[in-house]
Amino acid sequence: YGTLPSRRALKNSRLVSQKDDVHLCIMCLRAIMNYQYGFNLVMSHPHAVNEIALSLNNKNPRMKALVLELLAAVCLVRGGHEIILAAFDNFKEVCKEKHRFERLMEYFRNEDSSIDFMVACMQFINIVVHSVEDMNFRVHLQYEFTKLGLEEFLQKSRHTESEKLQVQIQAYLDNVFDVGGLLEDAETKNVALEKVEELEEHLSHLTEKLLDLENENMMRVAELEKQLLQREKELEVVKVSRGLWGGCGERMIKEKDEAFRRRYGSEPPPVPGAERGVSKWGVPQCWAALEGGGGPRIGVSPSRGFTGKCPPAPPLPGASPSIALTVGLSAIRIKKPIKTKFRLPVFNWTALKPNQISGTVFSELDDERVLEDLDLERFEELFKTKAQGPALDLVCAKSKAAQKVAAKVTLLEANRAKNLAITLRKAGRGADEICRAIHTFDLATLPVDFVECLMRFLPTEAEAKALRQYERERKPLEELADEDRFMLQFSKVERLPQRMAIMAFLGNFAENIQMLTP
Repeated sequence: YGTLPSRRALKNSRLVSQKDDVHLCIMCLRAIMNYQYGFNLVMSHPHAVNEIALSLNNKNPRMKALVLELLAAVCLVRGGHEIILAAFDNFKEVCKEKHRFERLMEYFRNEDSSIDFMVACMQFINIVVHSVEDMNFRVHLQYEFTKLGLEEFLQKSRHTESEKLQVQIQAYLDNVFDVGGLLEDAETKNVALEKVEELEEHLSHLTEKLLDLENENMMRVAELEKQLLQREKELEVVKVSRGLWGGCGERMIKEKDEAFRRRYGSEPPPVPGAERGVSKWGVPQCWAALEGGGGPRIGVSPSRGFTGKCPPAPPLPGASPSIALTVGLSAIRIKKPIKTKFRLPVFNWTALKPNQISGTVFSELDDERVLEDLDLERFEELFKTKAQGPALDLVCAKSKAAQKVAAKVTLLEANRAKNLAITLRKAGRGADEICRAIHTFDLATLPVDFVECLMRFLPTEAEAKALRQYERERKPLEELADEDRFMLQFSKVERLPQRMAIMAFLGNFAENIQMLTP
């Protein structure tokens, strides 16, 4: 009998074998569920997931971590979330729990020595709570774990040394719905919506007032436009009336005056009685032309804007009266300005207005008769302003200068050619002499100051190209301007920039030595 095992040893070995059997079954299920066919068989079995959930009633932390990993994988599959919740409902009934997930939270709080189990448990809770799309259901699941003390425990465990556990805890806290904050936001939103309604109502009232004001302003603008059109029509009538008087009347007055002068050689007298026909603008309402003893009267009808009638003027004995304009109480003739050949000095005086010359010497002057007695050409020659030559000579000089300028061809820029001409005139030497002095470095012929001035006119590439093209086309050089001919000969000097620089250096050498000598 000594070789037979005792009863206590058999009991312990049976318990160990049972534990190993559950662990072995979970490992086998995990291997089966790694394949699609096996996974579908487990999911379709009515009690398989329930039995896996009941396997949490085990003291081995590694065993419980393995079970939670399987349940988390099932929860992520379509329809798996409902199966997991049903399995934990079954767990609640079998294990006599007051609340769902109560035993799981108890294991989570007490198994703080097994980090793998805590990580697997926290991962499972994250998947169960935060994989739901319905916000209300998500808040319900979150409240279940909050009621079991999950959030208080997570606040204590946030500073754990395990990075994996910290990641899972932070993920849960980041995705938690703050129901209190949401309620405050909802209340704030409701208050804001009420304020928006008030503002919209106020805005509608303001919009109505604005529309009323716009309508009122449009009516006012329409009324003002109507008044403006009426005033413009009145202005057109006035312009037409004045145009008839100032255009046709003045032309006919001049014609009649010329006819009177040719026949009698004197000024026509004013028309008597015309002062009774003055309009409210200070201009005559009508004027008349009488031929012989009383010809037809030309005037403007009252419909044109004039009122009243002008009595016909009595004819002069043996003469045909001219047309006169009545302004105020006296008859005034408009005199033509005298055009002169030369510009004459101007008196510093102010011309009198037509209605101011009545009773002065100007009302009795006869310009035509004075001009007949006066030698106007000699008068202009004596009193013309200075700096004026004979008109004919000036015109001829201008035409000759224009012909001379037109005869010359210039290829240089205008200002550059002008400055070059000034520089060459200061030197007083021809182009051949200047180029010969440059070839021989003759500073006696070309002073250093002139050399420095001439260095500013070294021909550019564009100028040299234009001059060579002109010469290549065999055009006559005589047609070129003096500056262009000089530039053409100047550009033919070999190594011109270097020669000019050497001449400037030689000319300034003594001065530079003197400046450098201490």
